[in-house]
Amino acid sequence: MNWSKVGDIAGKALPVLGTVLAGPAGGTVGAMIAGALGVDQDPQAVAKALQSPESFAQLQKWAYEHREKLEQIALDTLRAELADKANARAAHKNSPMPAAITSMMTIICAWVIYLVFFHVIPEENQDIAYMLLGQTVTLWVASITYWVGTTRSSADKTRMLGK
Repeated sequence: MNWSKVGDIAGKALPVLGTVLAGPAGGTVGAMIAGALGVDQDPQAVAKALQSPESFAQLQKWAYEHREKLEQIALDTLRAELADKANARAAHKNSPMPAAITSMMTIICAWVIYLVFFHVIPEENQDIAYMLLGQTVTLWVASITYWVGTTRSSADKTRMLGK
């Protein structure tokens, strides 16, 4: 078990806990939660402790007492992610590689779709073909997202940072 799994449970106490535990500061915040609950600094120990209503109530109290700090950690993480994306975009601004990768992924994706839908695939290879199709489409969508898909989410995050 890892801290993001604990975040799924702890997020019920305060949603920002789930966000913070799933991020890069998850281990640090997890250790703080473990200290507040009086258990080992281990995701399994914390998850087990949170099964108790008393411990969960204790976590809620701790989370509300530290809400401002937790929100600051989540905001700092978001800022770092946005800066990283902006830096990557700026670094590749004049590079032909993103366009070349997107073009190649489009061709590969179309080819795999064609093969799956218009050719008979031996029964023993069907699972592999479907897995390949899923992976190819996923990577193609990621390459398209580089160009168009993150604009809305970036605008939402920028608006959130402004608040």
